[in-house]
Amino acid sequence: MKARDVMSPIEAYLSTDMPICEAVIRMRNVKRQHGLPIKGMLVKNGKGEIVGILSIKDIIRAVIPSYLSPDISLFSWEHMLEQMTDRAKNKVVGEIMTKDIVTINSEAALMVCADLMVKKGLQRLPVTEENGQIIGMVYMRDIYDFIADLLTREEKADGTC
Repeated sequence: MKARDVMSPIEAYLSTDMPICEAVIRMRNVKRQHGLPIKGMLVKNGKGEIVGILSIKDIIRAVIPSYLSPDISLFSWEHMLEQMTDRAKNKVVGEIMTKDIVTINSEAALMVCADLMVKKGLQRLPVTEENGQIIGMVYMRDIYDFIADLLTREEKADGTC
């Protein structure tokens, strides 16, 4: 099994100058085959070049700075979160996206994809052709589903293996 065998085609992109709120709307509207919204999208610049990837983790990081301490629990988190979200609305995708994109060749073995994703803590991995052009995305869920199918291949009627 290779990356190309489990990858999903890329149907939509974000742009670097897109406001975060528009990116969130687009991410909510793009669905995968299981019907759930995607949690990350590739980002193109004005020349149409892929320059980053935006994930839900990047969006949360833009709203909630990492320097916040849980020791400030005396404050109203709801009020604070609303204020921080309002400030983040003024940011654009290019400011918060992950610029260092890790990719994998379409001919790479699925085990190599899984290993890379686990080691780097990735939930999605862009798949490239020989020329370096990104043609699809392998998601952690796809790898899990493949492994789960292997694990339960000989499932018995009582739900045991």
